[in-house]
Amino acid sequence: MHLGVILPNFGEGTSPDGIRAVAEAAEELGFDSVWATEHIIVGPDAVDPFGTVLEPLATLAWVAGFTERVELGTSITLVALHHPILLAKQVAAVQLLSGRAFRLGVGTGWHEDEYRFMGVDFRGRGRRVDEALRVTRALWSGERSFEGECWSFENATSLPLPAHRPEVWIGGASDRAVRRARELGDGWHPSRAGTPERIREVKARYPELRVLPRASAPTVDELRTKRDALIAAGCEGIVVGLAGDVDAIVAGMGALARDR
Repeated sequence: MHLGVILPNFGEGTSPDGIRAVAEAAEELGFDSVWATEHIIVGPDAVDPFGTVLEPLATLAWVAGFTERVELGTSITLVALHHPILLAKQVAAVQLLSGRAFRLGVGTGWHEDEYRFMGVDFRGRGRRVDEALRVTRALWSGERSFEGECWSFENATSLPLPAHRPEVWIGGASDRAVRRARELGDGWHPSRAGTPERIREVKARYPELRVLPRASAPTVDELRTKRDALIAAGCEGIVVGLAGDVDAIVAGMGALARDR
């Protein structure tokens, strides 16, 4: 079972020391991956906890410099707020320089103020995500031309190509998100709405779909219960978000690692 952990790169108390402590604990305890969260600019409704967020790709590149083994992922990147040509280049560079597998977890986002501040149409975000993913996949595959509604290029070069295409994990629990995971992703990465019942329903229809949800709970015991229910529903792994300060997060990680 794949076991990942969310880094504390967001929230009022986030700090380089805290991120380092959790990443080093993940390395030492045998966690498979570490994941960073993204918000760029938020309104009053999202200040707690997303008023302070360290940019995820920069954070993961830094983490790769002092770890040796743990794989890297974003949970999630708000891909509709990025230019996909630049995003493809950044992700490929982090994967190449780190020498690790990279999972680009993506989602449409829910915070309308963020879209408004960034000058992007909130209502068209789903279509924008779909096209952005097609652009990144085309570039990682070495295609030199692409024709889309938002982005196009022809006779273009963007090197170096990744030796192994970074995986794309699709967030969200709606039918549209599941469709996107099957058509444009390498796995499904639901969070709050990714209940065991929902996952069991989707796995019954699409047993080939890889599912690695993000799950959190106030206590380690509650998280264990949630984890066990998700795995029983058919998940191939889980990315955990642990509550509390850094010491509590590391202690919880130790408890979960001992369960493996």
